[in-house]
Amino acid sequence: MKNVILIFVFLLMVNCTADSSSVLEPQNQLSVEAYNCVDDLPQVKVTNNGTVNFDLIIYNQEGLSEIYEENLSISDQSEWIELPNNDILIVINNVDYGGHKIELTAFPCESVEVEIDINNVLSVLGI
Repeated sequence: MKNVILIFVFLLMVNCTADSSSVLEPQNQLSVEAYNCVDDLPQVKVTNNGTVNFDLIIYNQEGLSEIYEENLSISDQSEWIELPNNDILIVINNVDYGGHKIELTAFPCESVEVEIDINNVLSVLGI
């Protein structure tokens, strides 16, 4: 009888151990992916979900030098834009809506999505 109980306990431990290792496996994969980026430049993408076309201009934080410029039509989005500076100023301009701007600090390996929403307001979606 003792042998049957010991075998049952052993099988239960083996079963629990197998479940634990499979739960830990996806976490290990996430950790490896997080360390793949070392010093990649930060990047930003802007999507126009507004009701009009906008001119998109990205400046360095001081606003002295232009980093990027594009006309974004309705439902259009920019490519991923690599940013040489961490601190930037994103400006959208339109004759009817004037200029809207967001100051943004992006760190190496960071990807930031910015949206012109249905009310033609510029906002950060996600980092």
